[in-house]
Amino acid sequence: MIRSFVAASAMIALVVACSPASETTEPPAEATTPSAEAEPVLPADATGFITTNPLPLAEDGSVRRDDYGRPYEYVFLGEKLPHITGTTLDGSTFDSDDLSNWTVIDIWGLWCGDCLADGPYVAALSTAIAQDPDLDFLSIHVPASAARTTPEEMYKKWGSVDAYFAEKGYSYPVVIDPDTSIRSALKIGWTPSYLLVSPDGVVKGYRSEFSAAKGEPVKDFLKDIARVKAEQ
Repeated sequence: MIRSFVAASAMIALVVACSPASETTEPPAEATTPSAEAEPVLPADATGFITTNPLPLAEDGSVRRDDYGRPYEYVFLGEKLPHITGTTLDGSTFDSDDLSNWTVIDIWGLWCGDCLADGPYVAALSTAIAQDPDLDFLSIHVPASAARTTPEEMYKKWGSVDAYFAEKGYSYPVVIDPDTSIRSALKIGWTPSYLLVSPDGVVKGYRSEFSAAKGEPVKDFLKDIARVKAEQ
């Protein structure tokens, strides 16, 4: 079982790095101007933990975002996690059908500046989760897009996740998505993204990066998880 800012130009570059290449880096017009009759309105902060989408999902499949590009919503929230498979860093096979515990899934990439900023938080999160027998941790390293899957593009100066972990002293389970098949299946429109999945395979929560959040984001996330678990 798996256990576990800056001139405007610089900000725009970071948004491009952490959003899929096929998506626009500007939030849709409706992101900040929901219809007058829609309730509730979008929250002011897109880094918080959500258990239900704040507004009905757009019919065209677009995702509402804040000015930085972070999504306010996640398409599979409250739905069954799509079936995914992959290979872990140690060469073993991962199959989401084998998930039988509450699980936090971290989707990230070494090419993404926001993911690198989240690195220490993720390491602390995985360590904390390892102390909870009712909660597992899974990390999935994904490319930015299907057109950017070379080792140089995926792993940057490190060349591999193993080399990055060796430099930083991190150690937690990682599944490698070599071609965006996992990213596409999960419809991830922003990295880093964090999913909370129940033992029956339903996505019960979503949040984006820790490094941009206020307060103590790891502790706050663990409290959010505990609250959701207690409600089941």
